Amino acid sequence: MVECQLVEHRTGHEAYVEAALCLLQFVEARRPTARRFGADADARWKAFRGDLETIDRIELLLRDADAEWPGAFGARGVYALAAVAEDEPFGPTWTGLDLVHAEDLWRRVSAQPAAQSVAQALHAIASTWGTPLVPVDAGAIEPTDRLVVIGPSAIAATIEAFARGTDLDWADQVTVVATPPAHRQLAAAAGALLNINRPTRFAAPGEGRGRVVASADADPSDRVAGG
Repeated sequence: MVECQLVEHRTGHEAYVEAALCLLQFVEARRPTARRFGADADARWKAFRGDLETIDRIELLLRDADAEWPGAFGARGVYALAAVAEDEPFGPTWTGLDLVHAEDLWRRVSAQPAAQSVAQALHAIASTWGTPLVPVDAGAIEPTDRLVVIGPSAIAATIEAFARGTDLDWADQVTVVATPPAHRQLAAAAGALLNINRPTRFAAPGEGRGRVVASADADPSDRVAGG
C-alpha cells in the first residue's frame, strides 16, 4: 500500500498540502499529462519559475487541479473557510507553508510512487493526518438512494462503493457531515477520485437527510448531529 509518510511534528497545513499532493499524484498516474510530476514537468518549471519558489509551484498545481475537479484540492472546503468564493481554493487569509517545509515536502512526495487505486489514495490521504481507516460496510447503494456519511472510515468506504458502482452520482446522492479537516479532506477528494466536476456536499450539523452511513471514528459531535 502506498502511504505518504507520517511526520509527528507536521502542522495541519502540512498534512493538508501533502494529502492534496498525494491525491494529485493519483490522478496524474491515472491520466498522465507530464505537466505535474516528473522530469518533463521539472524542466517546464525550471524554464518558467523566474523568482517563484517551490511553494508557488505547489499552490499553482493545486489551483489548477481544483479548477478541474472543483472543491477537491482547495483549502477552502477542507478548513470550511468563510467568505471565500467557490472558485477560489485558498482565500486571502491562507498562510500556506514556509519555504523550507514546502521544499522538503515537495521532494518527499515527488520521490514516492503514486497510489494505484482509489483505496490506496484514500489511505494515503488519511495517513498524512495520522488517521487510520478501518473497514466499513456502506451497504448496497442504488441510484435513488440518499446518504448521510459521517466519519473518515465511512467516507472512504462510501467513496470506494461509488467507484465500483454504476449510475451513481456522488454529488447528488451524498451529504457529508464532517467537522475535522482530515475528515473533510477525505470527503472533498471524492471529486477527483471519482472524476466528477461537482464538489462534495457538506451539511451543517443536523441538516443531512438520508440513510446514515457512520463509522466509529466519527467526530462525536458529527455523529450526534448526523443522527
